[in-house]
Amino acid sequence: MTARLRWLPGVDDEADRPRGRADDEAHRRMHTDEAFDPSGQESRPPLPTAFAVGGCAAYLRGAGEGLGRLEVRHRVAAVSRVGRSWMDPLDRHRREALERLPDELGTSEEVVAWGLDATFSSWTSEALRRWSEGATHSAHARLTGHVWAGNVFTAGLPPVAASLLCGVPALIKAPGRLPTFAALFARSVSDHAPELGPSVGAAAWPRDDVRATRALLAADEVFAFGDGSSLDALDRLAPRPVHRFGPRYSVAVSGGRPRSDALTRLTEDLLAYDGEGCLTPRWLFVEGGLDAAVDVARRAAPLLAEAARTVLPGRPLAAGPGAARAAFLGQAAFGGWSDAGPGWYAAATPWDPSLATPSRGLHVVPVARLADVPSLLSPLGPRLQGCAHVDMDALAPDLLDGLRALGLSRAAPAGELQRPPVDWIHDDVDPLSILARS
Repeated sequence: MTARLRWLPGVDDEADRPRGRADDEAHRRMHTDEAFDPSGQESRPPLPTAFAVGGCAAYLRGAGEGLGRLEVRHRVAAVSRVGRSWMDPLDRHRREALERLPDELGTSEEVVAWGLDATFSSWTSEALRRWSEGATHSAHARLTGHVWAGNVFTAGLPPVAASLLCGVPALIKAPGRLPTFAALFARSVSDHAPELGPSVGAAAWPRDDVRATRALLAADEVFAFGDGSSLDALDRLAPRPVHRFGPRYSVAVSGGRPRSDALTRLTEDLLAYDGEGCLTPRWLFVEGGLDAAVDVARRAAPLLAEAARTVLPGRPLAAGPGAARAAFLGQAAFGGWSDAGPGWYAAATPWDPSLATPSRGLHVVPVARLADVPSLLSPLGPRLQGCAHVDMDALAPDLLDGLRALGLSRAAPAGELQRPPVDWIHDDVDPLSILARS
């Protein structure tokens, strides 16, 4: 297990430490530097994960009173400062993330840096102040739990930010194989926002450690990211409903022959997070016939190749994903057109939702009218997350209404889809409103 929450100046004395509790040692281990070792080694035998998680949760509940008494404007300033630190190329937490996360995530340093910048650039004082207007009432919760998924390493941050803005400590569970970013984030909060006090804990354990998961689920409100089966398993364990962020998909649309600069901007939406996020466009729908779709794919191919080489490079695919991509490209070439290179592909085919679209590429599909897109997507259910409009000022009202009926929560110009604001509400979950309700 990797866990991280430091004791802070002003609470690092014996009078402030919890006494007379069986989990004193768990608190100490969760709140000292030796709890997080970049090498993955610990100088002492590790505590049982459930014991340490429960101890951290108990301590955060008690220590959170100071956070709740802090004025909202001070919380806003502190959270904004944390965000700015992650944008600083000299910050030690960012440097360590860029050093360690590529191997842990199986991605490139450029993809990690892009994700950090895209996420924390939205944590401005103005944006947080505007969002925190809903946090003026006292939060009913004393602790929030956060279950993070592994596809987009920054996706779970906004509910944590909402918790801090509402004056509620947060305890994060990272995937067992991805402990680093959550631990570094917790460390950055204690280092750059000491006025928040002990407010963020982070640990990582496998999903089959049910006892540790139950200790986290005892939090007053739990926000969880993951696939459907993982979220269903959490619901069965949790004593109260979990706020779920489940599997979603996104699309892109273009009303005609998009300009090259618009296609270049779209490459960022396609390659960010290695094409694994819920805001990654799975298809680009283009008005016209198959010839029009092939034309767009052909023109996009060299742009994707350049972006995959210089902007957001990927790592070589493992045998399984590589074979799946080869099969897709063969099918696409037979029914339309395809091309590919290291870290990218481009293809055009008639509409076939059963065709498994690989990540890190562009799949162009022709439609007679963009207004037909909602009916094409409706068999997939209300799981649509976002839509990038390519070389268009905005989505037409009828198209927007049809996509919203399928769950759409974000529409943005190409190149901006994967840069949502910190207060973006999706999956019908508004963390700040949930926590700030009286």
